[in-house]
Amino acid sequence: MKNQHENLGSDLTGQVIGVAIAVHREFGPGLDEADYERALHLELLAMGIEHEYQVPLPLIYKGTKLDCGYRMDLVVAGWLLLELKAVEKLHPLHEAQLITYLRLARLKLGLLMNFGSLVLRDGIVRRANSSPPIPTPRIPTSISEAMDALSYEVINAALEVQHRLGHGLLRSAYEAALAHEMKLRGLRIEQRLPANLLYREQLIPSAKEISMVVEGRLMIASVCARKVEAIHLARQRSLLKAARIKEGICLNFHAESMAAEVKRFSLPSKP
Repeated sequence: MKNQHENLGSDLTGQVIGVAIAVHREFGPGLDEADYERALHLELLAMGIEHEYQVPLPLIYKGTKLDCGYRMDLVVAGWLLLELKAVEKLHPLHEAQLITYLRLARLKLGLLMNFGSLVLRDGIVRRANSSPPIPTPRIPTSISEAMDALSYEVINAALEVQHRLGHGLLRSAYEAALAHEMKLRGLRIEQRLPANLLYREQLIPSAKEISMVVEGRLMIASVCARKVEAIHLARQRSLLKAARIKEGICLNFHAESMAAEVKRFSLPSKP
């Protein structure tokens, strides 16, 4: 893709927004995201505006291509990313996703457009890829002092993954990157283990899987939520017994401060 319009696009972005408003005016706010995406693609073609549609975005982590690439909705003129939504209201996570895509794709500017808005102009967020680098967060001393060495290493690996990838991606992306990061640190991991459920000494065939076990003794549960809730931990405890493991750690990759959201869980003590 060629790098054009180095002024970050007051002219081009205005033109693109006008095209999007025309599409929204034609259809209104009641369709699916894919419908608006296709219509916007056709309108940009009709207007002769250079763009690419459904652009692959491979996920590269520390030089390794992970098997969980993404696709960007539209990229205009090689530097302007358009990410489309069709929701009642934009969530901060949508904006975080836009910023993450900009950084991963090394694009200059992005427009987040919510075609579910009553008035499209009210549902447009403009963000530039200009965030300064921030240091990798570390586990607070008050928390780390209560951890064993393995838990400490796993959580630091997760913080490194979140720092490099940002927010807004799917859980599968974080899990793939976390597995790679822990291998780089010399940790032994097992993934997608079958959940061997037993009831009255009978095996229950289940499609459930245990996503990750480290060093044969620590189960890792990844979530992508605003906050780790009791239900998240309860669900993971259900798998601990099947994994025949005593303890696990729940990591929330969408938390603004993952270190504050790390939750340990274990099987309830027998009376």
